[in-house]
Amino acid sequence: MTNPVNAAPIIRFPELPSVPWGKNNGRVKELAAGAGWRLSVASIDKPGAFTSFPGMDRITVPVEGELLVLTVDGAEHGTEKFRPFRYSGDAAAEAALPTGPVTVLNTFADRTTTGAAVMVAELSKKNPQTLGAGQFLVLLHGSATVTADGGTAALEPLDAVAGADERPSVLGRGFAAVVSFYDLD
Repeated sequence: MTNPVNAAPIIRFPELPSVPWGKNNGRVKELAAGAGWRLSVASIDKPGAFTSFPGMDRITVPVEGELLVLTVDGAEHGTEKFRPFRYSGDAAAEAALPTGPVTVLNTFADRTTTGAAVMVAELSKKNPQTLGAGQFLVLLHGSATVTADGGTAALEPLDAVAGADERPSVLGRGFAAVVSFYDLD
């Protein structure tokens, strides 16, 4: 039997509190936040305007559902599952749901102090995805295990792993979002 991983690097999605967003358009769970950045998962249950985040850059990744159509400053963008879409939090943004409700991974970064990048990666059972400080891995689909502090633990969809200097590693089958936050010079 393997030792369980110290609970610190794993963020268990079902255990997080959820709050409504917008005009009751859905619910949001914050995975992690720091000075100048935030990572969250939100359900979009009905069409409508997104909350404005002045001074922030946003990256939205649909993780459940088929299609999210975002109209940002009057331009329509079809965003498909597991495809990151970057836009300004200052922009007027509105969601349409042509195929039904959608769940999204949202990344917010203060454009004056913090950069952010999101990459959706296919997981491997042989080549681990390692995470340094300032990085998070969110399991989007499939199964995975994380190894850190000499132990291993299973991840469920939408669970997240926080990177650290000890570089926890994730192996599995499926897809995960690797989110990196970094200081701007």
